[in-house]
Amino acid sequence: GELPWWLSTTECTPQPSSSGSLSGTLAFIFLSPCPQRALLGAIDLLFLLASLLLVLAKRRGSGRAGPEHEALLPTPTAPSRSITYGYAIALGASAVFAAASAVLLAIAAFLLPPAAWLYAESAFLAAHCAAHAVAAWTVVVASRKPAAAHPPRHLRVFWIATALCAALFSASAAICCAGGSPLFPDDVLAWAGLLLSLPLPYIAVTTTCTARDEGNQQDQNLSAAAATPYATASFLSRATFSWITPLVSKGHAKGSLAAAGDVPPVSPAHSAEATYALLASNWPDAARKWRSPVGVALCLSFWPQLLLTAALGLVQLAAMYVGPSLIDRFVEFIRRGGTPWEGLRLVLILLVGKAVQTLASHHYNFQGQLLCMRIRGALLTALYRKSLRLSAGARRVHGAGGIVNYMQVDAWVVSGAMHGLHDLWLMPLQIAVALLLLYAYLGPAVLMTLVVIAAVAVVTVFANKLNMAYQFKFVEVRDSRVKALTEMLNHMRVIKLQAWKHTFGDKVREFRRAEVGWLKKMIFFECGSTVVYSSGPVAMAALVFGTYLAARGELDAGKVFTATAFFRMLVGPMSSFPQTIAMSVQAFVSLGRLDKFLSDAEIDSAAVERLGSSGSVDEVAVKVQDGVFAWDVEGGEGEEKDVGGEEPVLKRIEMEVRKG
Repeated sequence: GELPWWLSTTECTPQPSSSGSLSGTLAFIFLSPCPQRALLGAIDLLFLLASLLLVLAKRRGSGRAGPEHEALLPTPTAPSRSITYGYAIALGASAVFAAASAVLLAIAAFLLPPAAWLYAESAFLAAHCAAHAVAAWTVVVASRKPAAAHPPRHLRVFWIATALCAALFSASAAICCAGGSPLFPDDVLAWAGLLLSLPLPYIAVTTTCTARDEGNQQDQNLSAAAATPYATASFLSRATFSWITPLVSKGHAKGSLAAAGDVPPVSPAHSAEATYALLASNWPDAARKWRSPVGVALCLSFWPQLLLTAALGLVQLAAMYVGPSLIDRFVEFIRRGGTPWEGLRLVLILLVGKAVQTLASHHYNFQGQLLCMRIRGALLTALYRKSLRLSAGARRVHGAGGIVNYMQVDAWVVSGAMHGLHDLWLMPLQIAVALLLLYAYLGPAVLMTLVVIAAVAVVTVFANKLNMAYQFKFVEVRDSRVKALTEMLNHMRVIKLQAWKHTFGDKVREFRRAEVGWLKKMIFFECGSTVVYSSGPVAMAALVFGTYLAARGELDAGKVFTATAFFRMLVGPMSSFPQTIAMSVQAFVSLGRLDKFLSDAEIDSAAVERLGSSGSVDEVAVKVQDGVFAWDVEGGEGEEKDVGGEEPVLKRIEMEVRKG
């Protein structure tokens, strides 16, 4: 029989006559030879780029030495273990793919006559060969690790994507064979590629790099007992959250998880020590040249998780509109009837869409909370270490109360905002997609929503300026109150002896009244913003339906239900957007305070030289040689400056202190 047009063409663009058919366009994208090769080539290039970035990041991290990169305890060396059967199969499949692509590339380059399609085919084969060669090299490197570990994440994704593309190639080959027009050798290579790719998804979600040997079985059992369920879970277990089932079952059986060994420890990669080492390795060399060195370090350290949460947010956003988009089709199916297969197809599409939305939503929130925990641990560790190294002048500028606020408030605000950062673009995107879908159903009447959006945008501009001013004032007053409380508690004995408690109490209450005043202004402002944003969808619906009826449009049940569902989806982002903006403003203010603190002057560690003890009784414990001492001079903005022409308080100091 005659093959479909999308299978017989070698073009990379669909035919103009079929551009309006959704099924024909999808078949062309996934089953036509040129788009299939473009898709697989893009996957190969993305895998190569990810491998290159990981290698560069690893070399950059290993090239920066410092005490923050040293482990608290030395790690014992463990003997290498043999490679598992699953990884041996994956290594063989990647090697066969790379070799076959190299052979086909050589045939295309030296035996076939030059043609326009040959250059694209050669580029595809070269990318495919390089990608699988790098995949095989990654398997070999992973097998040399002393302990059992899961394959790298980008390699697992590459294996799964390769298997899906092989299934698409095989589907095209099956259609050609069913039509009586098989293509040689393309169809044979497609079936062979499918057979080689079938084990890869299973290996990606279940297999570890190295196998356990009998000589170290006891060590493996001890490490497995101490390991967290999340760290040892497979890809499928993490995708379905089944790794937490044993913990939930234990809590249900015991009634609580109060014992010390009930809750497993944090994964080593998520510990504060590991996250701080990652943050320190990405700290800018010239921190003062950057406007926000903390923000730059956070982005360089945690960009993979930021991209992951962004991708999950996009998947959740796309699946969110499946249900409302099917309402009109359900109404039409009920009105005019149809075959059982049509109704079953609608139900299956709705079920799959809701399942994808649920999984994406849960993983988006889980990965966001995990990102917040890692950032919070890194910031708290960095703040604590910085507080130990501050110079006397910098410590006097910030004060004990300010340092407490940095750790208790600012670090929590910044870490929480890193997850909510995606809402700044996801919410406007959700509104834009809803309006585009409404335009497809109601036509130009949806343009009336631009009036409401313009009014809300004007309010947002003025609101952000006012909210920023309120945040700065509130933070200043809060720091003053905490600083006063800290000083009062440090000198409580003197205050009690002198009977000054009422005077100091009135001073603290004065700071507290000022703080509460600014807090009230912020709360009233947020309430007003919430009212304005929440009333936006109601005004939009009234304007759109009124304009549509005034233009003599016909409203049926499908249009009304679909439009109402889309308008209801506008309520969430428009009502939550003020809180998102307020949280972002708070994070911006807190980030500036952390930048100033972490970039401030430190004690010169090179001024003191520490030597090992010789064990002698008459050994010198402390020695000052030609010492020069002076008070720190504060700059205009709290920065440290050199003494310059100021005369030092003490100079040419010689002193020795011996043991005993």
